Amino acid sequence: MQVLEHIRSDYVVLEPHDELTADNELELKDVVRQQLDAGRVHLVLDLLHVPYVDSCGLGRIVQAYVSAQRLGGGLKLMNVNERVKQLLTVTRLISVLEILQPVDV
Repeated sequence: MQVLEHIRSDYVVLEPHDELTADNELELKDVVRQQLDAGRVHLVLDLLHVPYVDSCGLGRIVQAYVSAQRLGGGLKLMNVNERVKQLLTVTRLISVLEILQPVDV
């Protein structure tokens, strides 16, 4: 999976380009870890080019959220499609993970 990284002054936008599944979720883990290790703890995960997220992918998103929070930052989502929004609702993560509108970033 290709993950584009857009570094801003106070946050980083991570833009994966593929499904987020058990087959490739470790790639997102590596990118998140690199950003956190570099001291960039405010992350935005742009899901515009992510057509599908399975349970492993969702677990990776939650792990990134928790890791960033432990370091004093956080993770927010952007461009969440209806399928992923439904997954977040069913798992009740919709109340935990903030979803930004593209104009907010």
